[in-house]
Amino acid sequence: MKITNVSYERLDLKLSEPYTIAYETINNTVNFILKIETDSAIVGYGCGAPDKSVTGEHPKEVEAALKELIIPYLKGKDPFTYAFLLMELKKLLGRKSSSLAMVDMALYDLMSKKADVPLYKFLGGYRQSIATSITIGILPLDETLAQAKYFVQQGFSILKVKGGHSLVDDIEKMTLLHEKFPEVTFRFDGNQGYTVVDSVAFVKATSQIGIEIFEQPTKQEKEERLGQGYGSDRHSINGR
Repeated sequence: MKITNVSYERLDLKLSEPYTIAYETINNTVNFILKIETDSAIVGYGCGAPDKSVTGEHPKEVEAALKELIIPYLKGKDPFTYAFLLMELKKLLGRKSSSLAMVDMALYDLMSKKADVPLYKFLGGYRQSIATSITIGILPLDETLAQAKYFVQQGFSILKVKGGHSLVDDIEKMTLLHEKFPEVTFRFDGNQGYTVVDSVAFVKATSQIGIEIFEQPTKQEKEERLGQGYGSDRHSINGR
């Protein structure tokens, strides 16, 4: 199998409901849909969602990478040499992680279609369904509680709460949420709003809640410090 054509579509999307995280209020987003065609009837699709503060890319940088690097490089290649292709593209793309991710997705999509199985099964998945969460952006306390109540009434059992503006407020908010909805599983996303010291303080202050995931509390360049020297707390912190 050979790759015969590579193209993409840029989607500029307006959110139906804006939400606030530690460093911005998000009203819209850009997604890129990558399409890889082959000399068979099989076509693979991938998606990239750049965010300068998270993936290190502006949409215009992803578009440039598609035109100048990804499309020229992939044409004529064997998609089943995917490990080599991704290794080489990683060298070319550097820290453009969403650009690399969309290629990764599209190549795996091609392989699973060739194997004639769904991608989740090709990757070893076996469940018919998985638990997911719904997100509550940064809101005043009363609005957060009201939204949590609404989502719980809708049947959600996992809530991911955004924070990072104020350590004290975030601890209070998560404590009250746990008191009012003890049956709910909570996740917390700091979106790079905390220092390493704040991150450890949050974990200790909310240890009784049993927060399942503590996501991206610090700046990208500080994440490697989160696993050092904090004993039993380290398993609670996800810096990515």
